[in-house]
Amino acid sequence: MMPVQFSVRKNSFWLLFARLTAQALAILFAAVIARKLGVDDFGQFAFIASLIFIGNTVTSFGTDTFLVREIARANQVTRVAAQALALQLLLSLLYCFAMLAFRSAPLLLYSLVLFPLAIFSVNSALLRALDRMDLFWALSLLNGLLQVAAAYFSADVFTLCLFLLIGQILLSTVSYSICSASLPTFSLFPLGSFSPIFKLILPFAALTILLVLIQRLGVLSVSAILGDSATGLFSSITRIVDGLKVGHYAILGALLPALARGSPDSWRSFRKAFVLLLTVSLVFAIMLGMFSNPIILILYGNEFGQVSGPLSLLGWSLLPYTVSSFISYDLIARGLENIIVKSSVIALVLYVTLYLWLIPIYGFQGAVWSTLIGESLQGFVFGVFYFQNRAVQNER
Repeated sequence: MMPVQFSVRKNSFWLLFARLTAQALAILFAAVIARKLGVDDFGQFAFIASLIFIGNTVTSFGTDTFLVREIARANQVTRVAAQALALQLLLSLLYCFAMLAFRSAPLLLYSLVLFPLAIFSVNSALLRALDRMDLFWALSLLNGLLQVAAAYFSADVFTLCLFLLIGQILLSTVSYSICSASLPTFSLFPLGSFSPIFKLILPFAALTILLVLIQRLGVLSVSAILGDSATGLFSSITRIVDGLKVGHYAILGALLPALARGSPDSWRSFRKAFVLLLTVSLVFAIMLGMFSNPIILILYGNEFGQVSGPLSLLGWSLLPYTVSSFISYDLIARGLENIIVKSSVIALVLYVTLYLWLIPIYGFQGAVWSTLIGESLQGFVFGVFYFQNRAVQNER
């Protein structure tokens, strides 16, 4: 059997490679559409993309993380994969109907992407759970290339949404073919009843929905209060900062299957990774402070030059993000998702309060400060709940 540390390092490498590829292409995608659409239309698409991102999280209903943990423990594809897909497809249908309320043709068209996304998300979770990170990287590369191609050939927001939908259908078809050929017990059809797993995934669903609301609340708040132009500017800097979280996704994503199996070596690697990523986040924050202006000009052009200062400020949110991310994965691996749900509810309330308070008073700058303060408070809240739980366990 492959040693745990070697397996984690190998998986971390492939996940890091996958995330680097995905994030680099995502930034390129944002740069292309920002230059082609302009600030206002870029802001409109950012609003649409945020609703679909939230929709993808709502319809996945926490099954991705649940599948990674449960399939890793079983070390084979089980019926829970088909059950998870059945639930995702049903929720996707309901979410698409909900999007009719916005009366937006591009949004309604793009919401159809949730159906192929359901297939792709289940397949990706299975590959990660069974240590096929190399195939996960290949799919990440294809996904990024298809998005950039869609951006390059689009003429407006509607055609961009159309091409992205076509690309996702193609990607999901390829992912299904790869899983069929690579995973011996792979089977998603016929779809079964999701009732056996529904209660088990409720904590994951609540957690993922809360976290994505926190992540996208800034764009939605800026769009509602300040309009499309400010939304485009705000989205441009948040995409850069999100891109710098690639190491967190890679290392934590690779560690979760090993942590779920309960290996002592994996927990030692987990603690070392925390120190490493905290140091890397500090370096990134300093670099954004020093080079924010050329980064903005190279990626987005002169029209976005005014956000170089806010970008350097927002970079410091990487530090508290590192803290809350590691606490979350620690608790998930231990089966203590309910603690993260409670922490996230408090964090969401704090974010809403900050955005509604600071944006009307300070405008765009208030949105940036709200994000930074909110991320810091979230890390603090997660830390308080985490150490309270450890203290209770030690008393027992």
